[in-house]
Amino acid sequence: MQIYRLLLTLQDPLYFATRELGRLYVTEQYLHNYALTYALGLAKSSYYDAEHIPHYERDLEPLNQQGIYITPARPLESAYVTHTYKFANLSYHVKMDKISKNIPTFGRIRELKPESIFEFFVICQKELKLPKWIRLGKWMSKAEVTVEQLPQLQTTEGLFTCKYPLNPLDVMFTNQVISYDVVNMPPVSLIQNVQMRGQYYQFTEMKDIKIPARMEYHFRG
Repeated sequence: MQIYRLLLTLQDPLYFATRELGRLYVTEQYLHNYALTYALGLAKSSYYDAEHIPHYERDLEPLNQQGIYITPARPLESAYVTHTYKFANLSYHVKMDKISKNIPTFGRIRELKPESIFEFFVICQKELKLPKWIRLGKWMSKAEVTVEQLPQLQTTEGLFTCKYPLNPLDVMFTNQVISYDVVNMPPVSLIQNVQMRGQYYQFTEMKDIKIPARMEYHFRG
């Protein structure tokens, strides 16, 4: 078993619509594990999809067979930058006595600022070669990835608290979840500060890192 600790540093503003507050589109300060799995090149989707429907189960299930799992990422240092955009509502009229009007409308996008830093983990059965640079988000923003392999892994069982964000679908089948805080975001809201009972990984030199064991990608029935 290998566990890597990854730090992701944004080189560009990062945008994905987590919440829509009227005309304000907000990017959450957490990165979903589905998005990170695709960005690292460990899962691939079809180049063209006429339905515009994500196929997470089809794309991510093969990683369970390979013993590979990516956790969601939490912010270590993050800030926002807000942009105002304008789009037009064009009304076309057939009758010649009516004049076509171009009515401008304004909205705002709140993106994660460059140099924001995020932390997450890759759990795998054997050594992986992970990319130095990735792209993610709506605009395919560039990010640098720093990889650290964690040493002296040991498995313990009992009551523990995981301070890192988790995908609840991926832990509820192997651990008893007792309490948590919710991070609302699609396609599956994350949980953090999770108190649970079950098996977890810890490290001799890093006692504060506790990660639930046996996590796999699970999907709604």
